[in-house]
Amino acid sequence: MTEREAFIALNRVSGLGAITVRRMIEAWGSAAAIFRVDERDLLRIQGVGAERAQAFRRDLEQARFDDEVALADARDVRLVTWADADYPALLKTIVDPPLVLYVKGSVAALSGPSVALIGTRHPTVYGREMAQRLAFQLAGAGYVVVSGLARGIDTEAHRGALQADGRTAAIVGGALDCLYPKENEALAQEMAEKQGAVASEYPFGRQPDRQTFPMRNRIVSGLARGVVVVEAPLGSGTLITVDQALDQGRAVMAVPGRADSPASQGCHRLLRSGARLVTSAEEVIEELQELLPTTAGRAAAQPAPHASGTVGPPDAAAPVAPATPEERRVLERLGAEPVHVDTVIRESGLPAGTVNAVLVGLQIKHRVKLLPGGMVKRG
Repeated sequence: MTEREAFIALNRVSGLGAITVRRMIEAWGSAAAIFRVDERDLLRIQGVGAERAQAFRRDLEQARFDDEVALADARDVRLVTWADADYPALLKTIVDPPLVLYVKGSVAALSGPSVALIGTRHPTVYGREMAQRLAFQLAGAGYVVVSGLARGIDTEAHRGALQADGRTAAIVGGALDCLYPKENEALAQEMAEKQGAVASEYPFGRQPDRQTFPMRNRIVSGLARGVVVVEAPLGSGTLITVDQALDQGRAVMAVPGRADSPASQGCHRLLRSGARLVTSAEEVIEELQELLPTTAGRAAAQPAPHASGTVGPPDAAAPVAPATPEERRVLERLGAEPVHVDTVIRESGLPAGTVNAVLVGLQIKHRVKLLPGGMVKRG
């Protein structure tokens, strides 16, 4: 059994999480070695008592990887494990990274510079508009918009990113073949087809429930450098993600709402507690850039790999947003003198919606200036 195959099988053992698996690898040198130990050996692992050792040994004997791999291949789903080079480096730095990610779409989208946009399932009109606007601007600036595919703010965030022809990633609270809510299945498919991703840590067949949704929240925040709360009432489950983001060392930002709006009371509490107040993508990006450590600091802080070479979290690269082919085509039509946006659209040969999204992103990057009267020039 290879390391990759071992992680896929381990992920199907009930109650066996990342922290315990890491301890086992430290004890026996590899994930594959876990399948060769007996019940007495399992008792040596911190947190594993007699009852759990017996259950783990029984489940390890029955755990398979081949049928799960076959299902993934048939459904065009990538299985990305701790042993794979394209496992998201930033996610691997959290305390309990998923052993396996089931990914529909682009695995690379999970490693791009990312911002999580989250909030209530019952937003106001204002909340919907802000979520779409921020997602549109961030995606246009080259950031991957991460959320949870839930109703409300999550849905608007994914849609806003797609409207900008940008990338967006959803972390769902059940298996990929048990998507919830059902009305977002078409949205999930569109995300996967447009270089985004829909991902889960759960094996095929796992239905979402009250436990899986809070668990997936740590992945939403773990993939992103920062988390933006658009609307959340007091007591909202969104605030669980905020707590996890803080534990993970992520930037926490919140959008202010009406003083008398119950939908914004959670955001206002976050702002009183020190979260950064943001109203635009430019402010979000500014916050992330201010918090980036120096190259020397990142190197000094990088954890040493374990002896097995499979568990030690690599240092995550700082978010960068290089010019896309569309951005280059737009920039080639611009100079120091203002030109009309219609001219840029005509000469670039790109759709009007694409040019408008690109220009918003380039303005946030301070590479162009949008002027009154539909005029634009290099920044």
